[in-house]
Amino acid sequence: MHICKINKLQLVFSVLSLFLFFNTVNAALLSADDSLFGSGSITIDTSTNLAWLDLSITEGISFNKVSNELESGGLYAGYRFASPDEVFLLFVAAQIPDINVPGDFANYGTTENSSPALTLIELMGPSYQVQTGDVLLSEIAGFSSQHVLVNGFDLIQMPYATVREGVITQEGTQSFGEVFTTGSSIFPSNSYEGVGSWLVKPAVVPVPPSIALFFSGLAFLTILARKNKSK
Repeated sequence: MHICKINKLQLVFSVLSLFLFFNTVNAALLSADDSLFGSGSITIDTSTNLAWLDLSITEGISFNKVSNELESGGLYAGYRFASPDEVFLLFVAAQIPDINVPGDFANYGTTENSSPALTLIELMGPSYQVQTGDVLLSEIAGFSSQHVLVNGFDLIQMPYATVREGVITQEGTQSFGEVFTTGSSIFPSNSYEGVGSWLVKPAVVPVPPSIALFFSGLAFLTILARKNKSK
């Protein structure tokens, strides 16, 4: 009877451990609140410990104006522009498979990108969305920290993720995800519809409910084991 109880405890402990493992693996990106910008306005990448401000918040504001607000006392104080490499890692954390890949259909990216890219767009935006006929285009795009010189002009590199849903092809109606961190550059002094800024700051990672449940279960098992031992 005592062995049976111990086996039951071990089983419960194993279930809790597996629950914790799978929830931790699937929680690379977490939505968080900001006291200034509101509920769900931050996305935390637990793989890099960076907190990303939703691009919809800075949509339509030029690079230069956002830069001025990064200073102490500014609206975005504490944040900085992310590099294209950091945006790349964010796309990887979102499990987007084909980054910087034009794709085979009208350079719309790939069908494999569509679902994870759309999830990220819904999490951080969208910064731009438009319906054209049967095709719904959703996008997040923004200024990065990278300056590039193009034909003598100082431009800012603009990573983006675009999903087109309802595209009619020979194979039927499909969705495509176009995800790039290179290749598009825009003027820092201009404001663009649908373009925000990739702003990041060090993250204060919240404790996921699965971890809290794990330690609660562990405490319960410890108490139960002590009771069984005293019998």
